Amino acid sequence: MKRFFYLIACMVLSSGMLLDAFAMPSQPPSSKVIFERVKHSVVQIRTLLKGSQSQSSIGSGFYVSADGLIISNYHVVSSHALQPETYTMEYVDSQGAHGTLRLLAIDVLHDLALLQRDGQHLPGLSLQSASPAQGETLHSLGNPNDLGLSIVTGVNNGLREHSFYEAMHFTGALNPGMSGGPVVNQANEVVGINEATMGQSRSFLVPAKFAVELLTHWQQHPVIPPKFRPEIARQLKQHSATLTKRLTSKPFPVQIDAGYAIPDTPDPYIRCWANEFNEPKVFYQMRTYRCSGRAGVFVEDDISLGQVSFSSQLYQTSKLDFWRFGRVLERNYGTLGDGNFDGPDDYVSNYACQDSMLNLQGLRAKVALCTRAYRKLPGLYDIYLKLVTLEHQQDALVSKLDLVGVTYEDGMHIVQAYLGVFKWKK
Repeated sequence: MKRFFYLIACMVLSSGMLLDAFAMPSQPPSSKVIFERVKHSVVQIRTLLKGSQSQSSIGSGFYVSADGLIISNYHVVSSHALQPETYTMEYVDSQGAHGTLRLLAIDVLHDLALLQRDGQHLPGLSLQSASPAQGETLHSLGNPNDLGLSIVTGVNNGLREHSFYEAMHFTGALNPGMSGGPVVNQANEVVGINEATMGQSRSFLVPAKFAVELLTHWQQHPVIPPKFRPEIARQLKQHSATLTKRLTSKPFPVQIDAGYAIPDTPDPYIRCWANEFNEPKVFYQMRTYRCSGRAGVFVEDDISLGQVSFSSQLYQTSKLDFWRFGRVLERNYGTLGDGNFDGPDDYVSNYACQDSMLNLQGLRAKVALCTRAYRKLPGLYDIYLKLVTLEHQQDALVSKLDLVGVTYEDGMHIVQAYLGVFKWKK
């Protein structure tokens, strides 16, 4: 009898072990579970016109400490950072409570800001510096269009290609008002911060490792600048130096068209496009090469600095005489570039231009160099270069370089590298 019960016990134990071996893996937490875990860590951030309760802009943020440190986007708080005498900030938490916010530090280059509210025992989220796997499911939280706290589930598609600074490509429908909100993994760790969207579920996140750097720097050097505009200018000059190094560390690549050396993309973040205009009624042909990249750093509405773009137009004719062909070239040479040529008078000075005749490695050219200064961001300039070749009667090259918001020294370094491209190859 004892042997019988012993065999039964062994059979039951073996069955349990067999079931454990073939048990289904645990399911990841649902969006509902993630939302419940994280919602009390997310706040809405409002920028208000001082002396009123009217909001100028809204965004999102999240706690990263129990004593009220909050991470958000720089662009969410830029109005206050630049004009603290005009704008103030407040938070609205998950319970609807309001309170004032203090701006502690910014990272303009990665579009991040560190703020603080009064409070204790707040549910801070953990920042994860390691990048999530491509294809991993992530959850974004924020306040879209002032409609209340929402969660969006999407997929990490790795780093965005052709980007100057790292940005995560997130397939999820972010909307205005969600900027600055957290993007968490299944373990409730923040792996990214909502930043921007192109619509149709094409969204972009700031990797959390940059928030870790901002938070760590503040904890080691907890000094609030008396004014943030000089700090913004300092970081933009840092961007200018990085941009210049990437563009000039090696000679500009070229492509040859009809004997002319034409500037090509000097860095993977810059993309070049070409098209051809060939209309018999105008008696000339034109091929256009345009190059630009995603390097602009947001400063405030309608103003992004640290950008570069350039274009070249190759004109050819077999029917126009020297004078009529010259008028075609002069019309194109006389137009301005594609960058921020229109700016508010109180923000930038007027352009000052200088014309000259240069010999570019045996290729004669008329060249104009124009500069203007940023009044509110001292030490930064827009620099515009244009040239037209004068070597041949039936073909010519018109080329333009547009630098927006760089230091004068960096701009001249890029201009010299750009001019060094042009030569006649036949």
